[in-house]
Amino acid sequence: MRRTFLQRWVLSVTVGESTGFVIPATVGGVLAMIDVSGWVTYIAMIFAGACEGMLLGLGQSLGFGSDVVPRSRWVAVTAAGAALAWSLGMLPSSIPGFDLASPITVLWAAVGGVLLLVSIPAMQWIVLRRLVPKSFRWVPVNAGAWAVGILWTLAPSPFIDETTAPPVLLALYVIAGFLMAFTVALLTGFTARRIALGPHEGMTGQAKMSSNLRQT
Repeated sequence: MRRTFLQRWVLSVTVGESTGFVIPATVGGVLAMIDVSGWVTYIAMIFAGACEGMLLGLGQSLGFGSDVVPRSRWVAVTAAGAALAWSLGMLPSSIPGFDLASPITVLWAAVGGVLLLVSIPAMQWIVLRRLVPKSFRWVPVNAGAWAVGILWTLAPSPFIDETTAPPVLLALYVIAGFLMAFTVALLTGFTARRIALGPHEGMTGQAKMSSNLRQT
């Protein structure tokens, strides 16, 4: 059961997140080509990020199983967390005169980076804490996984410039998104398994849900 859970988790989360990442990658590429204003791009990328979050949340809910998290609520909070993450991540490129040479700016960027990493798992914990006791570890584990996984999105940078053809650019970022998704899925799998199977292994369906609700 434990091995089966990990296989299901890694597959469903990788597919969900890598598919979702195509949306902001495509939207960002199109907006860059037509050269729209910074704040239009900012708002559009937040919505695209929310769509990415919906697919990530769907993949995670399939990985957990319907007897662990309520799918609709999980997808909703994940989309909200992803929208928040993108709103923070897009700020530096949207604010005129953003200067990383300023110590104050560096401080705010560091705070924003931490908030970005915890935004999705913290929103998910709002749902998870009512269902699974002692599940706060979900937040730091996921933040760490995203800190590692998101590095893949920097990988295409040495191979692209303003002359790179859009299809090649998109393909490189799709590959980077897949590697990011796989990394996050792999690094969060063991914690997800402990949350789903640990204290309640052997219980299924409504019995597990009833037990979770009684402990909140």
